[in-house]
Amino acid sequence: MKKTMLAMLMALFSIAAFAQRQDSDMTPEKRAENQTKQMTEKLNLSEDQQKQVYNLTLARTQKMKELRDAQTADREQMRASMETYNNEVAKILTVEQQEKYKTMLEDRRGGADRRGGGSSRGPREN
Repeated sequence: MKKTMLAMLMALFSIAAFAQRQDSDMTPEKRAENQTKQMTEKLNLSEDQQKQVYNLTLARTQKMKELRDAQTADREQMRASMETYNNEVAKILTVEQQEKYKTMLEDRRGGADRRGGGSSRGPREN
């Protein structure tokens, strides 16, 4: 019984570790490309907006990689970087796109909370 339970736990941790490694191997360029593609599909970005969003996203993903690689990942610095990014993206979008983007962000934050990945400090305010 103990061996079975131990084997199940090890399998669970292996799956979780594998899932994290797949995402961590992605380059900042690939992350920026994927996020720009997703935003283009959901927000119907123009070509000019796509270029601007890609450049912003690339700069942010490179900064986040630097912070993670430094082994002193400051959550406040990461949060500030994300806030700056969201504000800059909003400047590129039309009013209608801004509303959709705001909903996307809220859904993403709510999804993390439902999966148990949210903060125990309660909901964030913007």
